[in-house]
Amino acid sequence: MNQFKERLKAKRSFNKIYEKGKNGEKVYKGSIIPDWELKTRYCLATVSCFVINKKGEILVEERSHEKKVSPYALDIVSGHIDNNETPTQAMIREYVEELHSGSEEEKQMARNEAIQRLQKLEELHLICDGRGYYVQFYSLMTELETITRQKEEITNTRWLPMEEVFEMIRQGKTGLVYDKKMEKVFQQVREQYQKKKNENLLTR
Repeated sequence: MNQFKERLKAKRSFNKIYEKGKNGEKVYKGSIIPDWELKTRYCLATVSCFVINKKGEILVEERSHEKKVSPYALDIVSGHIDNNETPTQAMIREYVEELHSGSEEEKQMARNEAIQRLQKLEELHLICDGRGYYVQFYSLMTELETITRQKEEITNTRWLPMEEVFEMIRQGKTGLVYDKKMEKVFQQVREQYQKKKNENLLTR
């Protein structure tokens, strides 16, 4: 088994079983059945977002030390797609829940920002130890300065240079499973930031 497959196998532990599916199969939280696995197996469906500030830094979260699964682990804003929820709806919900869990005013501002600024990037289908794994990537250029983290889930947040975060993902230092196809995602993030930066320069 190569190193990539070993990493994929290790990530399977993050999939939390919550009910039984058809024919007694295990169904994972936010499971969907993609066309390429219809009626054969289920797929863990997730979303991940590169939240970027004006400096071109990406927000990195540190998983709560109290969590039983992967305490202290680093990640970008991510979560499961709940049943009957689109990827974009899930990403807006996760963004508000994880980074703006303060006042109702803050939540509404964050929700509005996500609706207006969320950019859909690449979607990847991976195989994790024989099981389908789907992730829809997004980017979001934020102008909100206030961050109220979800204390039950996140111990700390920090802004890191874009390329440093990409390298952390490549080296398996975050909760994301790295695949070479993610290089296209990284390039899309770079382009989105540069486009926004150029627009700001033109409007000054």
